[in-house]
Amino acid sequence: MHRRRFLGLLAGSTGALVLGACSDGSSGSSTTSTTAAVPPAEGIDADPFALGVASGDPDPRSVVLWTRLVVDPLADDGWGGIGEVDHAVRWEVATDEGFDDVVASGLEPAPAELGHSVHVTVDGLAAGTGYWYRFQIGEFTSPVGRTRTAPADDDAVDQLTLAFASCQLRTAGAWSAYPHLVDDEPDLVLFLGDYVYEYPGGEGETAVPLDDEPQTLADYRLLYGAYKRDAGLQAAHAVAPWVVTWDDHEVENNYAAGVPEDDDDAPGFDERRRAAYQAFWEHHPLRIDPPADDGSLQVHRSLRWGTLAEVFVLDGRQFRSDQVCGDQVATNRRECPEIDDEDRTMLGAEQEAWLDEGLTGSDATWKVLAQQTVMKALVLGDIVLNVDQWDGYPAARARLLRTIEQEGVDNVVVLTGDIHAAGAADLRSPDANADGPVVAAELVGTSISSPGFGSLVDGLDLSPLGLAYANFADHGYARCTVTPETWRCEFVVVDDLTDGAAASVDATVEIAAGTPGVRRV
Repeated sequence: MHRRRFLGLLAGSTGALVLGACSDGSSGSSTTSTTAAVPPAEGIDADPFALGVASGDPDPRSVVLWTRLVVDPLADDGWGGIGEVDHAVRWEVATDEGFDDVVASGLEPAPAELGHSVHVTVDGLAAGTGYWYRFQIGEFTSPVGRTRTAPADDDAVDQLTLAFASCQLRTAGAWSAYPHLVDDEPDLVLFLGDYVYEYPGGEGETAVPLDDEPQTLADYRLLYGAYKRDAGLQAAHAVAPWVVTWDDHEVENNYAAGVPEDDDDAPGFDERRRAAYQAFWEHHPLRIDPPADDGSLQVHRSLRWGTLAEVFVLDGRQFRSDQVCGDQVATNRRECPEIDDEDRTMLGAEQEAWLDEGLTGSDATWKVLAQQTVMKALVLGDIVLNVDQWDGYPAARARLLRTIEQEGVDNVVVLTGDIHAAGAADLRSPDANADGPVVAAELVGTSISSPGFGSLVDGLDLSPLGLAYANFADHGYARCTVTPETWRCEFVVVDDLTDGAAASVDATVEIAAGTPGVRRV
């Protein structure tokens, strides 16, 4: 059943559902009525909130709430053990954890065609305010999540605390970083890609029980179920709103737009990518519409945190040119002249223009790029270490850095995942190398669990790269405290990938507003 038709039927049957316009132009539901009955859980005989709850993409008046009805996260039927039957849930938002002061509630469909996923855009909330939320169906009540709206666009915010993370290979071990992130109680969490990996395997609680890499929507739903069943990940989603983007492993390693990693996989890759994109939408609290008829998703978007920060969420996969010269881990520039082709793009022309306009038009103190792959030049002599990163798209990078420099865009901070290593560096025009004027800073977070590559750089002289900080071995996340004067970032690492592992701060860097350059403190 089409989602809009299901919404209409739901509204007609209860009289308690109100449809309103969301800030992105899509339809969402919100209501202050508390009279709507809890929908029945027909055919559901066990807790259907096995994947927890989440919120995300906050703005000053609204936030997106998410859950997906799943009884068995590892069911291979594509429906999580619920069956191919449409359902609905009741949702509530309150100012207190006990829900004595419910300020908004309503009904939202959980249609089978969208994997029984629930996306509620709750509007009419107060700016810069914390809330609690939950879902109900039949006799079942979801875990309680905590969220918050963004401050008003013109609010002179004193401080933002955020965490950013990426790269959580499920089969690598326990996600021991998340309990520490939860203890931090950040205002916002940015996840920068590789939320899932397409690889099967593992044992016990870290198992991904697929026979091969996912190909169908049912496969990708099972993959997300294997990841999102983790209690630590669910707690991290429930502690704060998340802003999520993707990288390659949400589909497959190193794909580029419609081009798979291996040429032999080209037949059928479009259908695989469509399935992966729909599963991505189904499993995150995104303020974007479901996939379009052509399978595409508009993942790039922006959000503002008062006058303090504006975050531009980038999509570096869907519109990029294919990697050059066989996508080798180390590529000799002299043997790969096409790397300098001016037409090569990381973001696509439309997203490039959108970003340029956003950066030059923003009056926020900090302009933040939440994106996937390393922008800093990691080039030793003629050797480009990784052409899947911005080093493989130097003309596109030069266009971006030139805009920042020539238009006088100040206080640009690039937040990055992908590389399974932590680092901090200045970005210099025109090529993000070690020479030229500093126009931005890049902070790279290490992986939640995906293996590092410390052994590959052992013995290499990395001093020509001009890195302020680098850690190629440890796992963890980054936490940032942002004020009008300073961006302070602490790189948190865990002792190992076992439950209960301790965490510590490996390094701290600062960026002073109005003074380009990363400084280790």
